[in-house]
Amino acid sequence: MRKLTFFSLLLTLITFSPIYASIFTYYASEITIQPVHPPIMLWENGYKYVCTGISRTRTALTYTDFEALPIGWAWSGGTWTIVSGFKGNALRGADDSRGLGGASHYYYNIDLSTYQSLWVTVKTRRVSGSGWYGISMFNSEKSRLYTIEIYTGGYIEVWSFNVEGSSWHQLARARIAGYSTGNWYVILSRHTVTPTSVTFEVYVYDAYTGSLVATVFTSSTSPRRFTPAYIGVEVDGPTADFEDFEIATGDPRHVSVVSLPEAGYAVRIIDDLNNIVAHATSTGTSVSLDVVRDIIVGRGYDGRIEVLYPDSSPCLVYRASDVILGGDSYSLAYGLITVTIGSNRASARVTAPISGSDLITTYTRILIITNHDGKPYYLRLVLVGSTSIIQATLTLHVFLETSLSTSTPIEIVAGSIVSSETSWVTILAGANTYIRIEGYHSTSGQTSRLTMLLQYCTLPGEQGVCVYYPVELVVSS
Repeated sequence: MRKLTFFSLLLTLITFSPIYASIFTYYASEITIQPVHPPIMLWENGYKYVCTGISRTRTALTYTDFEALPIGWAWSGGTWTIVSGFKGNALRGADDSRGLGGASHYYYNIDLSTYQSLWVTVKTRRVSGSGWYGISMFNSEKSRLYTIEIYTGGYIEVWSFNVEGSSWHQLARARIAGYSTGNWYVILSRHTVTPTSVTFEVYVYDAYTGSLVATVFTSSTSPRRFTPAYIGVEVDGPTADFEDFEIATGDPRHVSVVSLPEAGYAVRIIDDLNNIVAHATSTGTSVSLDVVRDIIVGRGYDGRIEVLYPDSSPCLVYRASDVILGGDSYSLAYGLITVTIGSNRASARVTAPISGSDLITTYTRILIITNHDGKPYYLRLVLVGSTSIIQATLTLHVFLETSLSTSTPIEIVAGSIVSSETSWVTILAGANTYIRIEGYHSTSGQTSRLTMLLQYCTLPGEQGVCVYYPVELVVSS
């Protein structure tokens, strides 16, 4: 009997034991996980600058739109009344030949002879009769005259009385192109006093088109020449109406706006009747607007200036507390907007400067909302009043704006929440919606913080699945 050694026995067990009969093979595997972005995403607004204020420099010494008989005026002959005019009311003068030079004058009763050069303008039309109507200028003693008048035969004429001689003397005349006795015209005169002369440059514009229809240049060199002191309007023969009277140290044909952020910003001037008086787009950082047809804008009150972004959306609206005048210059103030987007573009914090005056409203888009899905969603904004800090000086509206519609706003008036949510809007597949604000702090140096939630749902009216994105807005004046 053959005996198995220990080694032989162990080899037999390893070779034949069913426990060790299986063979294991391992293969390497790789799994790649890609996050899916949410269908609604937040993006920077695209605007770098926010318009925050505007300041005015005025060249007018006096002005009146003759909505009523102005205070501080006097007359030399004639009957002067308020009637319906070109825009609002007008001053009507009827000659009675009892004023200086046998004409009738209505004038600003402040001596301006300390000014060696002034611009004077008025809008006028003949009502009836023949003769002269326009601008008159007295010396300090009110014994001599210069006049810049339309003659009903179709001319612009410059005359002196008791200067070149003891009576009337015509210094110059020019034909008015297409003159019609019933038309409104704008007369613009600039006089300059030198050691040897008093010079006049005169322009006449059609008040309806703004077209230049006559010019004349002349000088008075008589030893009896004078620096114009009392300036106003005159009729010599006819009855005529007058509007838009202004005396200024600067050219009143234009209103300028300077310190714009960059080229492409537009500015428009709108009167109290909501008519666009002037509109221009900047090619640099300033713009000049032609207001010759309406030098005292509208009816002399409640006009406004609007500054527009290059895409024509509003940046700022200034509501004049008195009047917008030809010769005014406005300087724009602006600041930078800061936007911080959270992870997955599902939250945002926006810091924006706004106006610090209730006469000036700041407008800007603060965020873009994009729909990257193939189906529409339904959006609204909700203000969380309990975590917001709202100053009593804040008036603000927050809108959702699509290419088709604009929501009703979250509304804050003088620090009080009038409406805490917007209405719903639809964001279509692949489309954009904007969060837009408009408002101001009524004083400067104020900061308010609004905590909001952007809510979007898969079905209208808060149905289906709804998701909330936090949006914080900080506005400072």
